[in-house]
Amino acid sequence: MTAAAMNDQQMDQMELDIRSDPVKWAYWKLKDPKGNPWKARWYQKKLIRDIMKGNRRLAVRMGRRVGKTETMVVFCLWYAFHHENARLIIAAPYENQIRLIFMRLAEMIDGSEELLSSQASRTKNPFIIQFNNGSTIMGFTVGATSGNAGASIRGQRADWIFMDEIDYMDRGGIDATTAIANEDPKRIGIWCSSTPTGKRDFFYEVCTNPKTGYNSYYFPSMVNPDWDDKFEGEMRATMTEQAYIHEVMAEFGEETVGVFSKAAVERAKSQYLYSYRELNAWEKEQYKTQGVNLDDIVYFGPYTRRKPAPPAHRIIGVDWDKYGAATQIIVTEFDELHKKFRVCMRAEITRGEFTLDNAVKKIIELNEIYDPKFIYIDRGFGEYQIEMLRLHGREYPLTGLDRKVKGIHFGSKIEVRDPGTREVDMKDVKPFMVNQASILLDRDQILLSPFDDMVWKQMMDYQVVKITQNGRPVYTSENEHALDAFMLTILGFTLEFPDITKILEEIKVARKTIPIKNKTEEKIAEKVFGGNRDVFKPQQQQREREARDNPNWHLNKVPLGYSQSRAESPWGRGNTRQRPMRAKF
Repeated sequence: MTAAAMNDQQMDQMELDIRSDPVKWAYWKLKDPKGNPWKARWYQKKLIRDIMKGNRRLAVRMGRRVGKTETMVVFCLWYAFHHENARLIIAAPYENQIRLIFMRLAEMIDGSEELLSSQASRTKNPFIIQFNNGSTIMGFTVGATSGNAGASIRGQRADWIFMDEIDYMDRGGIDATTAIANEDPKRIGIWCSSTPTGKRDFFYEVCTNPKTGYNSYYFPSMVNPDWDDKFEGEMRATMTEQAYIHEVMAEFGEETVGVFSKAAVERAKSQYLYSYRELNAWEKEQYKTQGVNLDDIVYFGPYTRRKPAPPAHRIIGVDWDKYGAATQIIVTEFDELHKKFRVCMRAEITRGEFTLDNAVKKIIELNEIYDPKFIYIDRGFGEYQIEMLRLHGREYPLTGLDRKVKGIHFGSKIEVRDPGTREVDMKDVKPFMVNQASILLDRDQILLSPFDDMVWKQMMDYQVVKITQNGRPVYTSENEHALDAFMLTILGFTLEFPDITKILEEIKVARKTIPIKNKTEEKIAEKVFGGNRDVFKPQQQQREREARDNPNWHLNKVPLGYSQSRAESPWGRGNTRQRPMRAKF
């Protein structure tokens, strides 16, 4: 039946049917980014129509470029326009995400005469869109600012709550936002959507545990009808393997907010069985039942003032815990045999009446025993202790404490000079320190004792709990003092001995460039750019020069015998006199 043949009653009924279905209404009134009528994909229809069927708890796990933001925006506009005095809240961890969502809302409103004429006001600070029917769409950042725990959203009223990129929010902000629905759980809807970070927290729980009451939806990037080999090639060419798992496959995979690779931590504590203290009888029995051969354990020490540790490059790190149970002291040594950094001692000063004075005395004692090159101390709660140690160094110059002790404030910046360009860059101390430890760990240049679980367990649990508005990461602030002390030693090695850490590499400028044939890159380039055969031409293969290419090859001479010195090789024999030369045949 054509529109001309329909009477007013039939026209009203048809309009009612369209307006009661967000998918049909969006096709009628909204435009996509290309200016065409907005047409829902099959999975977008499923999400919206499940809501219309009464689903009030959604956990939507989607890959990149699938259209989760479009789905959320379309439903928000439909609900706000067709319900009087409705309140819709959109929450995201970062302000730029809220800005992008409201930018898309504004584009759709401006592209629809009906919505534009119904809009009462629109502001960007705060993000609010109001309609003539009294409905409001509001945007909030949750978990982006340090320590607010969703303070800006507390006390709000809502009919629907949309939490986008929820896996990047802190738990306090999530709890504060979802608590709004406690007013009327059956009526107030909650939409949770994100690409997974691998964090096993709220989003993981609602996606995997049906008992939470959330209906879980899973749509990887492959559901996008525009997905093809070129699209896949572009994604793989611009992402790491773990990022591809999270962003494209929408799988939880390994946690990306965890700072240290758990596999790397396992390698660091399992490749070398050593201990810096004697295991007691109970510990030996426990490790024996776990399959540890007690005869393979290498013991370092215990060292004392009368029996000090042998000379080596060592740095002591100290982290003061004002409110916790103990002050942590770590001694890290560069192991010349393994060419790795080894935690060679950990001491803790339990909290008591004279905790700080006892810690100062312990540092003085360890300085005599291990003779460190430097002592890096957390300055946040260590000003008094630093002064006492330096004063002791002036009274007893042989200790060297007046020059060894260096105070580091985690919240400050530090000058880092690039040895290649000689340029000085200012780095935030804490992120820089964490990054250097992570690099060495990934390179398998760190050794941890498996018989002292303080450091490696804290490494396992160390996380980025939030990101400040200026992009600075905020790390775990509980149960991490031994790890902080260890990372202070790595910071010391990085700044004082860059040739050992090899982190601040000297820049070597190449004099010419030669394209390297790589089949994997060529395959990706074929998908994305149509191949690179028109760009690079294959080089002519040249025969490798050999010794006989030299006309005088028969006059070349080589030394006979073994090494010239016993010190150079453990297999050397005979005296160190120069051996005669013979012709090379």
